[in-house]
Amino acid sequence: MALTKVGNDFPDEQTVWLARNGIVLRAIDKSISKPTTQFRIINAAGERSLALVSRCEDIGVSQIPPGIKFDASIVSPLAGEVSTPLLAEISERTDFTFLDPQGFVRSFTSNGTVSLVPLKDKGIISKIDAMKMDKNEARVITGKSNPREALQRIYSLGVRKAVVTQGGNSCFVLDGTKIYEVAVPQSQVVDSTGAGDILSGATVSCYLRTRDFLRSVCFGIAASSLSLNMIALAKIDLPLTVDESAKRLFSLAIPVAGI
Repeated sequence: MALTKVGNDFPDEQTVWLARNGIVLRAIDKSISKPTTQFRIINAAGERSLALVSRCEDIGVSQIPPGIKFDASIVSPLAGEVSTPLLAEISERTDFTFLDPQGFVRSFTSNGTVSLVPLKDKGIISKIDAMKMDKNEARVITGKSNPREALQRIYSLGVRKAVVTQGGNSCFVLDGTKIYEVAVPQSQVVDSTGAGDILSGATVSCYLRTRDFLRSVCFGIAASSLSLNMIALAKIDLPLTVDESAKRLFSLAIPVAGI
């Protein structure tokens, strides 16, 4: 299920499309008074940045159906709409909690410009099983610019599975007490929107089948890379070559540090 909040501007046709694909938005998932969270994407000098245009309501604990348990959860706030108590509740009901911390480390100016700030509550790290960060998020969370050092710091905070991405450069993966470097396939970039979400979703999906985190991250990287030359919802239907690419990445993964 999707635990989310959409605004009073969310199109009916999108609600129908989601329902046809197994995601049903309930009345409790819709805000009466606020618009859907939206960002403006700014591409300048080869760099991609975001500006917050509108922000919906926070997601509430009451949106989780009573008594429900999850095999896995991906927690990926955009603009601070997930509270620490909500994350704790999700984690309590989940066998494997995977965090993309972007919404916990974003700060916004009055005109919506986004900047990164350290975690206000590092206790959230104790409530998860795995996480994905880009190199800038890793730096503000751990204080370390080097991905390997950032993952060593994450390990010291109690997390045993984590990924640091670097755009088109190699990813670094913490799996237990080892850190691996995984090459990222070169792709023609048509649209990078959602690439991180695809990496997270594909990783967790594969992990539920294999319980092998490094192999699962390789699958996520392969899926994310293949999505870059697609646009919008076409990214969901990835080609079968994702499996071949994932196997190749896994075979070439290099252990670069131990803990």
